[in-house]
Amino acid sequence: MKIVSLLPADTYTVVNRTILTEKDKNNLITLYEPVIGPIPVALYLTLFRDLDKLEIISGDLTHHHLMTIMRTGLDIIKTARETLEAVGLLKTYFKEGETNSYVYELYSPLSANEFFNNPVFNIVLYNNIGKEEYELLKLEYSKMHIDL
Repeated sequence: MKIVSLLPADTYTVVNRTILTEKDKNNLITLYEPVIGPIPVALYLTLFRDLDKLEIISGDLTHHHLMTIMRTGLDIIKTARETLEAVGLLKTYFKEGETNSYVYELYSPLSANEFFNNPVFNIVLYNNIGKEEYELLKLEYSKMHIDL
């Protein structure tokens, strides 16, 4: 397997594979952030912001743009991208060329019900925030759930 260096001049395009609601954004912050950390969540939201007004596909942007907007280095952005891939929020495609180009596909976060019923996310969330915070979150989300 060839190792590819991510460079500031490398371009990327964001493709939206989700309808991101306010509830989804809330789930990203309250459920995902304690599990994956704030930088991957910030990267996800920044990529979403890069979409055009129709929220389907962005224009070509450089990773230098991400570095500037997020005020961080490429190594941190790459780690955040890999984290988003690991939890199913992002899929990356790579094309080698004079300047390398990437396509980042954004996917929806799990619903609160799916998150709490996922054996991995559920346990990691519990371990990262503790019993008291976990119970408060479960109570908050159980109030919002209406079984039709």
